[in-house]
Amino acid sequence: MKRIVSQVVAATIVLCALAMVGCKQDQSSATQGECVVSGICLDASTSAYLADVAVQAQSVTAGSKTATTDANGSFHVSFSTDSSGTATFTLKKTSYRDTTFVVTLSTGTVIALTIPMAPKSVVNPGGTSSGLAQTITFLGSATQEVSVYGVGGKETAILGWEVRDSLGLPIDANHAVNLVFTSINGPNGGEYISPPTVTTNQVGQAYTTFNAGTKSGVVQVTATAAIGSGASARTIASSPVRLVINGGFPVQSHFSISAERHNFPALGWVGKTNAVTVLVGDMYSNPVAPATAVYFRSTAGVIQPSIFTTKDGLGTVTLYSGNPEPYNAYAAPVYGNGYHYVVARTLGQGGVVVEDSTLLLWSGAGQISNVAPTSFTIANAGSQSFAFRVSDALGHPLAAGTYIAVTASIPPPPTTGQQQNQVIVLFGVNGTVELADVMMPGPGTTDFSFTLKDGTWSITDATPVNITINVLGPNVPNSLSYTLGGLVY
Repeated sequence: MKRIVSQVVAATIVLCALAMVGCKQDQSSATQGECVVSGICLDASTSAYLADVAVQAQSVTAGSKTATTDANGSFHVSFSTDSSGTATFTLKKTSYRDTTFVVTLSTGTVIALTIPMAPKSVVNPGGTSSGLAQTITFLGSATQEVSVYGVGGKETAILGWEVRDSLGLPIDANHAVNLVFTSINGPNGGEYISPPTVTTNQVGQAYTTFNAGTKSGVVQVTATAAIGSGASARTIASSPVRLVINGGFPVQSHFSISAERHNFPALGWVGKTNAVTVLVGDMYSNPVAPATAVYFRSTAGVIQPSIFTTKDGLGTVTLYSGNPEPYNAYAAPVYGNGYHYVVARTLGQGGVVVEDSTLLLWSGAGQISNVAPTSFTIANAGSQSFAFRVSDALGHPLAAGTYIAVTASIPPPPTTGQQQNQVIVLFGVNGTVELADVMMPGPGTTDFSFTLKDGTWSITDATPVNITINVLGPNVPNSLSYTLGGLVY
């Protein structure tokens, strides 16, 4: 609590006033050394423009100014200032409650305000007394997103409520109530509200500060008040206010990097793309604060340099194929040509480097090789096994989505109706194998085998058979085939 108490009072006045009046800024409409405040006064009940509102502004550094709203409820005052400061505005109009707020001045800025003014009670015209508290309205928050404690971001949010009577008018000091603030459904990381109870002021308003803990998540804050006593006692409550607690610093143990394709079918091509994604978490396994910067580098091709993480701690960049390709000095040590690393890097607490890498393989055009045997003679009821290789020129696997099919065919019989030997091919699922996202050569990735069996034992005549190996996929867009022939008895 000590870390925010000293700043709460001053920050509350300024930030809450801005939240009430709906401030927006246009940096291009004022000269350097000047700050212009432009306002529109409205009836809080009907939103009608209010003319003849007396405006008085007082600034310690920029002096005092006065103005009167025109038929459209507008006023403009200009301050000469060469630095930031504050000005206190007081607005007065007959039959309306005085309205006071604080504006932060900034040189070279136009500050546009929309200011609702509450009419005095129609039951007691010209009076200053309100009725009993009936409803609680949320005025706003300086921010609805805070960072977890200790990461250097904004850890607090100032929240404001207004208590109103049955006519919708703010209660006065004679009808003040104690607002009790409660947080619910939070991440339970030590977040708290200070002060937890506040008495409404002369215009029915009360402000408190929400302070983030050490865990990110979503929390809801409500304000309640006990009205009356005895049999007439009741409790009124506000609607829940939703706040988001963003994550902390990245840590190595929760830093991950991966690629859409670890086997990237790009060797020999320019401009092919591969998505590289990072997931960044803090020490509590929560996503880091949104917009955490992550930087990338690659030893091959060209990669987008950086991203800012989403609220889920994710970020994705694109790797483009091109020079340098992963050969020799640009190849990954130990793994050799075709392999390379993509590295992602960010900074943790105290500037500690958080970094990880992912190994990628650039595969090239496909080829069929090492077929053995290349001819065959299979006895009646017999079988023959065959081996072959499907790879790129470096002997590496082809990319995911590559289909390898083995089929066998026999010629039409010389005489119509004449029976011939039938054959059976045993390979993969129904004669087909689909490659996954694999990077290392070996059985099932580059080295394959199939079996051809005689399927008609009652026929012993020699039947010529052709076996065809077909390959189609990202590395072989126009299909690739290899055919060998032999006899089956």
